[in-house]
Amino acid sequence: MFLYTRQFHSWAYLVTLVMLVMSIPLSRFTMSVFQFTLLGLWIWSDFSFEISFRFFRKQGFFNGLYYFLAYMLQLTRTNFIGKFSLFFKNRLAVIVASLFLLHMVGLIHTSDFSYALKDLRTKLPLLLLPVVFSTMEKISWEKVRILLLFYVGSVFIGTLFGLHEYLKQEFTDIRQISLFINPIRFGLNIVFAIFILFGQVIFPPKTNKWLALLFALLIVWFVTFLVLIESAIGLISLFVIFIGLLFVKVFMIKNKVLRFGIALLLIGLPLSGYLYLSHMVKELTTAPHIDPLTLETHTRLGNAYLHDTIHFGLEEGKYVGLYLAEAELAEAWNKRSGIDFYGRDEANQEIKYTLIRFLTSKDLRKDAEGLGMLSEKEVRMVEKGIANVHYVTEPSIKTRMSKILLGYRLYADVNDPNGSSVMQRVEYLKASYIILRDNFWMGVGTGDLPGIFKDTYEKMQSPLKMQWRWRSHNQYLSIFIAFGIFGFSWFLFTVFYPFISSKKHRGYHYTIFIALILLSMLTEDTIESQDGVTLFAFFNAFFLFAVMNKHQESESTEVEA
Repeated sequence: MFLYTRQFHSWAYLVTLVMLVMSIPLSRFTMSVFQFTLLGLWIWSDFSFEISFRFFRKQGFFNGLYYFLAYMLQLTRTNFIGKFSLFFKNRLAVIVASLFLLHMVGLIHTSDFSYALKDLRTKLPLLLLPVVFSTMEKISWEKVRILLLFYVGSVFIGTLFGLHEYLKQEFTDIRQISLFINPIRFGLNIVFAIFILFGQVIFPPKTNKWLALLFALLIVWFVTFLVLIESAIGLISLFVIFIGLLFVKVFMIKNKVLRFGIALLLIGLPLSGYLYLSHMVKELTTAPHIDPLTLETHTRLGNAYLHDTIHFGLEEGKYVGLYLAEAELAEAWNKRSGIDFYGRDEANQEIKYTLIRFLTSKDLRKDAEGLGMLSEKEVRMVEKGIANVHYVTEPSIKTRMSKILLGYRLYADVNDPNGSSVMQRVEYLKASYIILRDNFWMGVGTGDLPGIFKDTYEKMQSPLKMQWRWRSHNQYLSIFIAFGIFGFSWFLFTVFYPFISSKKHRGYHYTIFIALILLSMLTEDTIESQDGVTLFAFFNAFFLFAVMNKHQESESTEVEA
């Protein structure tokens, strides 16, 4: 009976882990549900159905219920005492979980307890998962591989839903096709899934050729989807980590020819990337040669064209202000749309400029004839605030770069960062520097980040609109600002010390995951949201504490035999 109970708990534990890991890219709600399920398994591990049924068989319903509740309380007490005793004996687990304690300490000098408590609820996985994984049974690598493949499958499902949304083309921002979690965090999940598949192919036990082919096709699809959602941090992380793997491989391979080939890749890939981006930037920013004498002067309706190569600037290497007949365009637009030509689109932009840019992106003239060539669907795009048809029909690295360059031009020319998330980050860094300068030693506390940033933007007289006045978008800066230099140092310690001292840095999956998270923290507040903190807390604690090492796995195999 004991063996049956143990097997039941083992399978219940594994199934819960599978459901939790599948929730990370797909559902914030079930992330919470299965973490609480995991907590229940932890509290009531070794629960026996046979003992419970015996109470009711021998004592009747009411007396049986009394003894059952007493049994559950005793089980809870025993597990709490026993498991926390194990937890506190595990130095690495205590260090990893102390990141949550750091946020508790930050309550001492916070003034906004309402936000602080909300923040603590969000970050409960930082405490829960290290405690659970360090005190529950270890999982064999065979089961770990199964769990990771379920995770990859859930990421794949997320991309299929995204593809469906893309094909509908009802979005105004390509990132909206990430339906379930933040698109940046979804991009991180995709990158980790790519490297999991890569590891399944290159590490033993060897995958058969048909399964390897399937994994290769999935990798291609995942990379394609990263390009589709314009995940800059995802693509950069993928590139940097892959280069890092090649660099390590150079020192491990004894074959001189193969080593030379990998060395060439190490040089060629970054150089090719640089040349590709340089060519793209040149193509997007180089003005075409214009001979004024060859330009037509009037529309087919007889109205004069304005040819402006200065005020409207360039977009995708095209002069936006060429062949503009504003009055004619306004009259034609007002006949097709309920939004006045001189009004604002649904994104609160002047629809006149949205329309002019949209027509330019389709190589159409800004007159009645050009407008007449737009479909009703395209008119609706303009009304939504989509200023370039390629933002919907051809999302890509080039489209993303075009947005960045346009945002840079607006920021450089008129100090307007609102049109680009990259330029907005410049304002975030400025505000972060001001806050750090005044709160270097102790920080502002767990709950005061939103308030201090709001006040700082006011003092800066920042041109950022209210809806873009976010925090630093850099996890390192967020921790530094909240907890000061001492708290920031402890944060780094909780990440790097377990990674180094446990020798888990020799493990492929854990190394890849930590590298991915550390890179993401440069441009995102990775652990400030539920989907980000759960991703980090789960895999960080899972690879450190839940997985059997080789010695434990061999002993387990001997026992089963």
